[in-house]
Amino acid sequence: MRALRSLGRAVHAVAQDPETKALPYVALGLLLTGTIFYWHFEGWNVYQSLYFSVVTLTTVGYGDLHPSTDFTMMFTVVYIVLGIGVFAALLTSVAQEYIKIKSGSQSARKRASSLRHREKSE
Repeated sequence: MRALRSLGRAVHAVAQDPETKALPYVALGLLLTGTIFYWHFEGWNVYQSLYFSVVTLTTVGYGDLHPSTDFTMMFTVVYIVLGIGVFAALLTSVAQEYIKIKSGSQSARKRASSLRHREKSE
C-alpha cells in the first residue's frame, strides 16, 4: 500500500513539474486518439480498441489484435513512433520521481531511527 501511495505521489509530481507536466496529458491524449481511431476504423469495441492502444504503446504487442487495412497499418506506424517516445519519457519521469520519494523516505526513516537510538543511549 505504501508503494502504491508513493507511485501516486510520483505521478502527481510529474504532473506538477513544469518540464514534465504535459506528459501525462499527452499520453492520455494518445490513448484516447488510438482508442477512437481503432474503434472507428477497425470496428473493434471500445475495450478492444483501448486494449490494443495500450498494448501497442507499451510495446507488449500480444498479437491477438492487429490492424487489417493498409490505412490502419500506416496510422499504427505513426502511432507507435510518436507513442513510444511519449510513454518512455513519461515512465522515465515517473520512475525518477518515485526513486526520489523512496530515497527521501528512507533517509527520513534512518534519521528517525538514529534519533531514537541516540535518545535511548542517553
